[in-house]
Amino acid sequence: MKKTSLLLLLCLANLTFAQTKKIEQVNTFKIKNSGSILNKENNVDGYYFFYEMDKLKKGDREFAIKILDKNLNEVAQKTYIDNKNTFLMKSTFNNQQIMFAMANYKEKKISLLMFDKKAEQMPTIDIPLESKEVRYIQYLQQTGDFNIIFPVENKGFILNKLEDNKKIGYSLKYYPTDGGKAWEYNSPEESKEIVTINPIEANEKYVVAIEMARPGALSRKITIRTKVLDINTGELLFQKEYSKESKPKLITNAFLDKDNNLILMGEYFKEGDNIIDDKSLGLSTEVIDATGKTLHENFISWKEDVAKIAKVDGNYIQDKGYIYFHNIVRTQNNEYYAIGEFYKRTASASGIAMAALGGGNSVTQLTITNSVVFKFNSDFKLLGIQEFEKGKSRAPSLTDFGSPQLNAHALKSYGAFDYEYTQVDKANDRFYACFIDYERIKGEKNKNAFKTIIYDEGKLSEDKIYLESESKDFRVLPAKIGNVLLLEYDKKLKSINLHLEKLNIK
Repeated sequence: MKKTSLLLLLCLANLTFAQTKKIEQVNTFKIKNSGSILNKENNVDGYYFFYEMDKLKKGDREFAIKILDKNLNEVAQKTYIDNKNTFLMKSTFNNQQIMFAMANYKEKKISLLMFDKKAEQMPTIDIPLESKEVRYIQYLQQTGDFNIIFPVENKGFILNKLEDNKKIGYSLKYYPTDGGKAWEYNSPEESKEIVTINPIEANEKYVVAIEMARPGALSRKITIRTKVLDINTGELLFQKEYSKESKPKLITNAFLDKDNNLILMGEYFKEGDNIIDDKSLGLSTEVIDATGKTLHENFISWKEDVAKIAKVDGNYIQDKGYIYFHNIVRTQNNEYYAIGEFYKRTASASGIAMAALGGGNSVTQLTITNSVVFKFNSDFKLLGIQEFEKGKSRAPSLTDFGSPQLNAHALKSYGAFDYEYTQVDKANDRFYACFIDYERIKGEKNKNAFKTIIYDEGKLSEDKIYLESESKDFRVLPAKIGNVLLLEYDKKLKSINLHLEKLNIK
């Protein structure tokens, strides 16, 4: 359980391959304010770190941005001064530039800071905030969830901002880094509904986003639309509304096929079902061209198709649990591998106890178990299912009402799952899907393990590294192909400790 059992540095017998680095004079650091720098082939080229160095007079702070190469050698460092009311909401990298979204309640603004791979700063973009928008950001600060900027590889960034309209609306603002044009796409200002949006995919052609509209904050009547925008202009190309009456779906993944058609993947429901409350019947894939025309649609039933492949009697979901798919990888032979984790909604003993004492906690939780990989052919016919054992993780439900699927999609942004990342090695037609697992070992002390599902030469295998420590501040980052970077913040010594370790590729 990666979120409650935490990491110090790696301690292995196989230290021959290890590389280490210590960054000192780090007054304040949050592990999410770091990341990998990728090259054009999506291999790791280095790392960036944002942290507070010193507290200055009159409430000012000195911040640093440090860049390391893939072997942990220092490339550049940039420092700048800001006041104590400014805090970092989110940082991300798009293979060209690093963007930091900074918020300041007192000055009612968001500032977008951008740096290149050498830590050279681009012009800062300031975005004013209304009072309602400030209150919303304050709420997000309590949850730690600032899913506000979205990278577009080798092209730019998308800012997803709440708008104080007649009700609550949104604005998608695109900032190019490749010399293209900026654009903005907004919800209607006079809408009588609360309208929010969440981008799920952005590539060289499209932005795919899920829009949800409801009459009021507590309404259970939700209209879900899948919107597809032109990445270069922001023009709405088409939208799909999967209503209760006709093919209700919850779209969760979007990607391009070899012909640059758009593929939407998600879960489908029985006609007349409410996605908010009811359970899905299975998986759906829909291939769509640039005009919005559906070229091919495929439905895979949990009860029949999946259960048959998995050799499970009865309903696969009732036996195993639902699946949250984190990533989908296409291999060189045009097969698709969907990487996910099982989850079920279960009763929460601590939640029930708190409720009995008058607390407001949820009495249910998501229990997350094994990793699983679904294999599809080029037409998305299910070819195989391979499961990988993993310990249980638990996350309190955001609400005891509504379907397990919606709870899972909401909890994903809070880091409820054990999945870390997937790294693709195009040159060798491999991929690495990585998880943190908390292993309960009979007769021994329980251990955290970094587990990697490796696809190589058409087969899946698993590698494992034990993490032998107990720090509260850690992160696992992708590294140069075949390696992993382990990051720990030592609050007492005010240092960031880095450890690069080689994986075992059979």
